[in-house]
Amino acid sequence: MPVFSPSDPSGNALAPLERAQLPPELDGRHGLNRAIGVRAQIAADHDIDAIKAWLARFVDSRATFDSYRKEAERLLLWSTVELSKPLSSLTHEDLLAYQRFLADPQPAARWVMRGRKVARAEPDWRPFAGPLSPASQRQAFVILNTLFAWLVTAGYLAGNPLSLSRQRARKTKPRVTRYLEDDLWQALKHSVEAMPRDTAREQEHHARVRWLISLLYLMGLRISEVVSNPMGGFFKR
Repeated sequence: MPVFSPSDPSGNALAPLERAQLPPELDGRHGLNRAIGVRAQIAADHDIDAIKAWLARFVDSRATFDSYRKEAERLLLWSTVELSKPLSSLTHEDLLAYQRFLADPQPAARWVMRGRKVARAEPDWRPFAGPLSPASQRQAFVILNTLFAWLVTAGYLAGNPLSLSRQRARKTKPRVTRYLEDDLWQALKHSVEAMPRDTAREQEHHARVRWLISLLYLMGLRISEVVSNPMGGFFKR
């Protein structure tokens, strides 16, 4: 199988994405999920080229690029090696099987690194360091869903096999409403009116407090919005 590394005598080492070579029946040119009658927006004819076109969007962010390449690479290798199917022929059921595989990549000699992390060009390189936790599985599928959705938009795939997966409804954050009841507002207004106004200074202080309370009451402003706007910011139209 050309997807394996030719330098590994055991025949277990998989070739990483940049070195993988697939035969015509596995490279995706005849994938069952390829878009037909649609003008593609990318020049890719094969699955590897399509993945590389998707990854090219993230070259400016090394961490994102490495993370996205890892997940696309794993799925491509699993699809071609374990299922003998091109990535562009995967179905919803295939991806359910892949999720189970992520929890226990077997055979481990083929899929899991032994001990230390090695360079991608080394024969001992493997796509996995071990089984993926549930959180890592979810993250992998979030990335793969992004890949499939982009390939559909690009006119390369006819549909996204992950769009049928159960999506957790996002919980809307409860709106926090904080307000004073009417009786508390009345008490506040009475307190303002009860402020002393015997001297000119006290009269100015009373007028200022009444203005601020009215401003907050009528306009619903945040305190930060009030303090950041001086009187020069108000005008009469």
